[in-house]
Amino acid sequence: MASAVRILLAEHESLGGVVRALHGYVEPLRAGLAKPSPTVFATVFSYIETFADRFHHPKEDEFLFSALRGRTDRADAVLLGLQHEHAAGPEELVSLREALARTQGGDPAAIAAFADQLEGYARAQAEHIRVENRFVIPLAKEVLLPSDWERIDQAFREHRDPFFGPGADGTVRDLLATESHWSRRAPGAGI
Repeated sequence: MASAVRILLAEHESLGGVVRALHGYVEPLRAGLAKPSPTVFATVFSYIETFADRFHHPKEDEFLFSALRGRTDRADAVLLGLQHEHAAGPEELVSLREALARTQGGDPAAIAAFADQLEGYARAQAEHIRVENRFVIPLAKEVLLPSDWERIDQAFREHRDPFFGPGADGTVRDLLATESHWSRRAPGAGI
């Protein structure tokens, strides 16, 4: 159990860092201190799509959530909501990419709309992670058996975080440094 929980929490921390970085851009975009960078946002959206939507969330659904449903019904409503959010993630990224593309002409209304959408996405993702960390994982620790944890552990060990795990290329880490810069310049910009 300890290994699986450690992996889950580490992945949530990585995803949370990316979410905080995205949110760190909201106020600078609104204030005109930053322009939406297609390169920066393409990197972040690609990370979320590659790691969260293709690896992390499907493994939560198939292994962690499935095991929980097999041991208790106390999480059914919460798990249904989380799985709906997992399924909606790819479409939300398409919508964010489209909103980002509309900003490239420099239209202030398009930039403001993108900032609003980015803020909504970041807040929703932060809440999603919070629910998993504060409700799902503690409940799993309470009700799952060692055999359940073995399957979960094996599933999560089969992939690694491409930007934060061993051998990570650091691209998203650079973004986090940028987010830290904006957070210092725009107080209250963090989640």
